[in-house]
Amino acid sequence: MIFGILSMLGSRNIILLTFEDVVGIVFIFYSIPTVYSALNNGERGKLTASTIMFLIGVVFLAKSYFEILDTRGIVFFSVLFISGSVLVILFIENIKEKIFLYAGIVLFVLSYISITQFKKIGLFSAANRIGNLFEVFWPVILIVMGMIIFINRKK
Repeated sequence: MIFGILSMLGSRNIILLTFEDVVGIVFIFYSIPTVYSALNNGERGKLTASTIMFLIGVVFLAKSYFEILDTRGIVFFSVLFISGSVLVILFIENIKEKIFLYAGIVLFVLSYISITQFKKIGLFSAANRIGNLFEVFWPVILIVMGMIIFINRKK
C-alpha cells in the first residue's frame, strides 16, 4: 500500500521521490514492525528476512541521497555489514548462541576493512575484474543452477 501511494504521488510530481527512495522507504516501514514481532517468537526466518530488508532499504536511501562513486565497493561493504547485522540480531534473539555474535563481529570488522584497507591493497580492482566476468557469465551460471535444481528435485 505504501509503495503504491508513494509511487503514485511521485509519478504525479506531488512529492519528489525516485524509485530507490520509494523502495527504501517501503522496505524500512515494512521491516521495522516485522522485526519487532519476530523477536523472541522463534521466527528466525522472518527475523532474518526483515532485518535484511531493513538494511537494504537503508542502502537504497543512502545511495539515493549521497553520491557514491564506487557502487561495487558499497555493494561489497553492504553484503558484509548486512550479514554481520543479521547474525547479531540472531544473537539478540537467542543469547545462548554466542557463535552468532562472534561471526557478526568478524563480518563487521571485515566490512570496515573493506572500506578502509581493500582499496589501498588493490582488491577493488581485482574485484571489478571478477565482477565484470560475472556480468558476462551470470546468465549461464543461473541456467546451470536452474538445471541442477530441476534435475535433483524430489519426485
